[in-house]
Amino acid sequence: MKILLISYGNIDYDGRLRGLISIFSKMGTVFPFTRGKAPMNNLGVVCNLSYIRFVRESLRYAESLGGFDCLVLDNRKATIPGLLILRKIKPQIVIQDCRELYLMNEINYWQGKVGCFFEKCMLNKADVVICANKDRAKIMEQEFKLQELPLIYENLRELKYESDEELNKAKQKLDPLISSEDINIISSSGCSLERTNDVLVENILKVKRKCKLFLVGDSTARDEKVIRDIIVKNSIHNVEILGKLNQTELKYLISRCHIGIVNYGQYDTNNRLCASGKLYEFIYEGIPVVTTSNPPLKRLCDSEKIGCVDDSYAEGINTVLEHYSEYKKNVFEFAKNHTIQSNDDCLVNQIEERIKRCSYVEV
Repeated sequence: MKILLISYGNIDYDGRLRGLISIFSKMGTVFPFTRGKAPMNNLGVVCNLSYIRFVRESLRYAESLGGFDCLVLDNRKATIPGLLILRKIKPQIVIQDCRELYLMNEINYWQGKVGCFFEKCMLNKADVVICANKDRAKIMEQEFKLQELPLIYENLRELKYESDEELNKAKQKLDPLISSEDINIISSSGCSLERTNDVLVENILKVKRKCKLFLVGDSTARDEKVIRDIIVKNSIHNVEILGKLNQTELKYLISRCHIGIVNYGQYDTNNRLCASGKLYEFIYEGIPVVTTSNPPLKRLCDSEKIGCVDDSYAEGINTVLEHYSEYKKNVFEFAKNHTIQSNDDCLVNQIEERIKRCSYVEV
């Protein structure tokens, strides 16, 4: 089967995008059109274009393939090029992955409402719809009046070292910041106030063990200023703001940490019913987590005992540290029993079953 996959995601940083390419590679030959430095597995095309040029060039790329059996659209920004492609080319199967859950009545800016409109248009044309957890699947089925419950592709992902050279660079950059005597704690949501990292920083002094907190990820200038003001006001000396790290740097830093912070806001459905890839990045590096009380995070912590739920963070961190060996053992057991391979294979089987019901395509 010949598969065209369109994504405005950056393949260098986007774990779910890399996962989708791997999954569809099990079903046929995938030709991805994405952003990034270099194509995955030397297939497809990557670019770094404005969105308008991306739309135009993706259409040209689709035409250059001379036909394909399956069109896969990753996330909302792929829907506009997807709709344009379908006006000229009619593949047998259209698959849409909705990694986010944006609802029109919760969006208060016009670009977002436009995005919701086009996403709904594409959902009406898609033969197979995929989302990121069972909470979202139920809402999508009702909200968009889908004929079938979306398939679920959890954001299980494991970071990889890109090369020995990149690993050595990561060590040189990060080792001076890491103390082997401290408890190292990492949040990969930057300085985000929407994800309550201000609360995290304010309460880091309540952790009973000597620790250091690393804030990793993109941040707005406003949010970073608020965090830095909190640090100065409270004379906090154990918080390091690192900004965005590449995959090798992030994996190496997590491997040197003891606890991962997984935090999401509660202000809309998309965040409340979060589908966290960050959670699994920590789990597959073998470290317990402290999470906010969002239902999917709480359910996993309560059932699998891989961490604590605490919207104020400090008590949860202290609890994990008090029973660290037990939590760490549970993390290893969970990772062993929930592999990325089995997660991918399950989705492949479900997609193939749906395709057989839609129309005949050789898979």
